[in-house]
Amino acid sequence: MRILLSLLCALCAITALCDDNLRLPPISATPLDGYCDINAVKKRLAESGPHRIEGVWQFPQNGTTVAIERHNSAGSLPGSLLYHMTVVRSANRAIRPGTVMGVLCPSAGSNVYDARIYTSSRLAGKLDSPKHFTLTLTETDTHLVFKPVKSKYSFNLWRMLPYMFRYSVRTNTNTGEAPRGCVRLFPEPEIPLAPRYL
Repeated sequence: MRILLSLLCALCAITALCDDNLRLPPISATPLDGYCDINAVKKRLAESGPHRIEGVWQFPQNGTTVAIERHNSAGSLPGSLLYHMTVVRSANRAIRPGTVMGVLCPSAGSNVYDARIYTSSRLAGKLDSPKHFTLTLTETDTHLVFKPVKSKYSFNLWRMLPYMFRYSVRTNTNTGEAPRGCVRLFPEPEIPLAPRYL
């Protein structure tokens, strides 16, 4: 039993390691100023000359709106990029505008980003439970698809059962679910997401 617990602790320690730039505290910090007015956020983004991923995005499932903006990290080397995903309007009224929801950095792929994003709001007015995601921009830059990153290590308890019962239960990796993610609100895409009627 001790060996099993030691193995589980070691696996947890390995999976807890992540890049310094993509660290999020266990609970979201005090909200930042400048996110209560969506027009002010749009103006700030337009003046900064937005990068491909920067803009105002919305989760279509619940209408939560976030801004993705460059963030200057004091300890980073020149040329390194880090983006903050910050709440502008939340479906959960306890989550205030300016709450940092996640951090992103570009990967070697031109449209793929590595991210840590809070996935729960169980605490009043705070976000918690940060998880690792890969974010992919579609070809038209109108959608941002979120894919959870699973640990390289797993522990299969079924292997400890007698041979006859080992393969009686298997997990399906592809369950056919629609991808989760955001749609771009600003800058407005060249091809609108919904038709405009005159």
